[in-house]
Amino acid sequence: MRIALLGATGYGGIETLRLLEGRKDVEELVVFSDRYAEQAIEQVLPQFRGTSLGRIAFSPLAKFHDLSLMDAALLAMPHGEAPKYVERLLDQDVRVIDFSGDYRLPSDLYELWYHAPAAERHAPAVYGLPERYREQIRTARLVANPGCYATASELALLPLLEQRLIDPLRIVIDAKSGVSGAGRNPKMTTHFAEVAESLHAYKVGAHQHTPEIERILADAWVRGREHGGGEFASQDVKVLLTTQLLPIKRGIYVTAYGQLNKEEMTTADVLGIYQTRYEKEPFVQVLPLGEMPEIRQVTGTNLCQIGVHVDERTHTVLAVAAIDNLGKGAAGQALQNLNLMLGLKETLGLQLSPWW
Repeated sequence: MRIALLGATGYGGIETLRLLEGRKDVEELVVFSDRYAEQAIEQVLPQFRGTSLGRIAFSPLAKFHDLSLMDAALLAMPHGEAPKYVERLLDQDVRVIDFSGDYRLPSDLYELWYHAPAAERHAPAVYGLPERYREQIRTARLVANPGCYATASELALLPLLEQRLIDPLRIVIDAKSGVSGAGRNPKMTTHFAEVAESLHAYKVGAHQHTPEIERILADAWVRGREHGGGEFASQDVKVLLTTQLLPIKRGIYVTAYGQLNKEEMTTADVLGIYQTRYEKEPFVQVLPLGEMPEIRQVTGTNLCQIGVHVDERTHTVLAVAAIDNLGKGAAGQALQNLNLMLGLKETLGLQLSPWW
């Protein structure tokens, strides 16, 4: 396959390079960067010295013209940048996967939550959560890769919404992320001295992944296990999402709480539902009764681990999920989607052991 990567020097782009390195099916890789134009990848990112990708030189975005020979383009760019390139790529019949939030939401919701004008859209995007929209992804021309918090939250809650087991208006999500989730550009709040040995909440009540999560869960509530297609089904689902920054490099840890509609349900009952729902999913691991996930068990992988517990005293179900925000939350999921779009084995290049 022939791949173009725009935004190769951000954390998502670097992780994409790591996952592509060594894949024998990559016939050609073109990487774009104005800042590092004409420099080799190994000069800018020394961790790739001596690898199959190391001597590939970055091309300036000014040379972004004819990519019609590419099979797909991965856009690992900040919000607002992808629309500058998407339409030209689609016109050249290049499949596109966008890492940013630019195509995850309808225009009105995007402008409300991202506080920026939405790009003009000519082609519909398929939401890139394979565990829900696998068949649509296979034939998609443009895929909106899900957000990292959204991926973990949706996978944690999908079985409960599909089976209508909880109150859709009373969902609470406690979510924590490693610092790489804030991007590679330095900010006062992400400097080592500001983050180390501390923990703080941010974007309280205003995180842009909130409507993304609500939209997917609403679709799940209406359609159940039927994955549907086309337009999203409408249903009120309300999520209270609180995001916090962990003093670690990478990882997402989500604890989602739902009020059970059926008070007689036990942890074993709910666990059985999760096991059935995800038994054929290659990258979702439902943990045994009494076990909860750990970030270190998914670091460097495309895995999502899920543990569940029912608090019978309060009739509340807890679903706990852990992913690597750069893996299943970004580059790993993008390449999982790419495999599907190009008719390859879905797990190709992604069956990795955790770093721990």
